[in-house]
Amino acid sequence: MRNNELIPTSLKVVAALFMLTGATSLIAILLALMNGRIDIEFGALGLPIGWGLLHFSPGWRTLALVFLVLGIVGLPLIGLLFLTTQGPVGFSILSLPMGQVSKEVGLGFAAVAWVVSVWQFRVLTSDDVRLLFEGEKPR
Repeated sequence: MRNNELIPTSLKVVAALFMLTGATSLIAILLALMNGRIDIEFGALGLPIGWGLLHFSPGWRTLALVFLVLGIVGLPLIGLLFLTTQGPVGFSILSLPMGQVSKEVGLGFAAVAWVVSVWQFRVLTSDDVRLLFEGEKPR
């Protein structure tokens, strides 16, 4: 890792969020395997994405931006699905069914996730952070 002082706090938070997503996806994969299932969780790529962001890897930054664009486009569609459903919506954590929540809670979760995704995208596309991935020091 490069000098820790060069890494802006916002980039550290973005990397940590990707790593958290990656870790939860990895746990979901392991739980599925223990139950005799094979689950493909693309979120597990959050672990190397987070590591790559902290090491200023342009390729991992690009993949992070792709994931974020998918979220920025997909989360409003998920919100629309919540709006059009009748009654409560079933949800699971780490592939384990947890019960049901109201569609308002689901819509709220999608909205918060969208705002966080937009913020992460803005961090990764800001001039100071972009320069770090091009090998330059930020202003």
